[in-house]
Amino acid sequence: MAAKEKVIVNNELALVYDFTEKPNKTQLKAHEDRAVVAKLRADLVLPTDKILTVDIDFDTDSGYHGNAMIIMDDFGVELLISGFESKYGKEYADKIREAWNTKQYPDDPRKPTYIMVQKPKHEGILPQVIVACGGRGHDDDDDDKGKTITNIFE
Repeated sequence: MAAKEKVIVNNELALVYDFTEKPNKTQLKAHEDRAVVAKLRADLVLPTDKILTVDIDFDTDSGYHGNAMIIMDDFGVELLISGFESKYGKEYADKIREAWNTKQYPDDPRKPTYIMVQKPKHEGILPQVIVACGGRGHDDDDDDKGKTITNIFE
C-alpha cells in the first residue's frame, strides 16, 4: 500500500491520508469505535495573498481541548447560530453572529477566520465559542501577538 493516498471528495475538497505508522505520543486515546483528532494543520490564505500555516494541537491545555466544531465560513456560522438559538436562546446566537461579523478590536487587520466550539465541561453550562485568527497581521514586525483568540462568552 502507498504511504500516502489522495481522496477527491468533490471539486472543492480533497483529503490526503498519510499511512506512515507513527507512535501515539499524545495523552489522547481513541474511542473504541472512532478515531480522535490529535492535530490539524491549516494553510490560511491571508488578504495579502500570503499563506500562514497554523497547527492546531488538541493534546494541550491551550484552549483547543474538548473541541467539537470548527466553522470556517458564513454558511457554517448560520448553522451554528441556528443551533445556539434553538438550544440556548437568541441572546447567545446574536453574540456569535456579532463576533463573526465584527473585528474584535477596531485596529485588527480583519474579521475572524474561524470559530471553534468546545463542548461544555458540565451539563447546564454554555459551550465555549472561540473566534480566532483575525487580530494579527502576521507580519514579521507585528508586535500585537496576544489578540488572536477570544472566547466570546467571557
